Amino acid sequence: MNKVLILEQILTVLRHDLSTLQAAVKIAHESATHGESVAENKYDTLGLEAAYLAHGQAKRAGEIEASLRAYEAISPQTLEHPCSEVALSSLVQLKEQDELDRWVWMGAEAGGLKFSYDNREGTVVTPKSPLGAALLGHQLGDLFELRVGENLMEYEITALY
Repeated sequence: MNKVLILEQILTVLRHDLSTLQAAVKIAHESATHGESVAENKYDTLGLEAAYLAHGQAKRAGEIEASLRAYEAISPQTLEHPCSEVALSSLVQLKEQDELDRWVWMGAEAGGLKFSYDNREGTVVTPKSPLGAALLGHQLGDLFELRVGENLMEYEITALY
């Protein structure tokens, strides 16, 4: 499994998301500051709504920038070393109780980001998530349980890179 290619894909997705969001922030900011957005009465909130939108999008862009910096800081050489236990930048294959395989990348940021490699779909999980927290420190072949709501999920680590 080539983790460097997966890292490159994660970086590509983050850069694309950031570029798209920065364009949306610019449009929302222009809309909020446009002369036609000035309130004509106390019920006219178009300008205010556009300003809130621009603020929220700018905040999200900042989060993506932080994620991008975290992933750009990963040295490709460190990804070539085998993992003995799940840690940041680990690629893990999980076998769920319903016999489905699931691939996850343990990342510091960008939880929920989807990636694909070699016709396999995967998801970035972070130690902040329940699954990420449960995974940390486990080794190849380990079984563990995770309570999700009222459901008790069972997992087995079937591959670790």
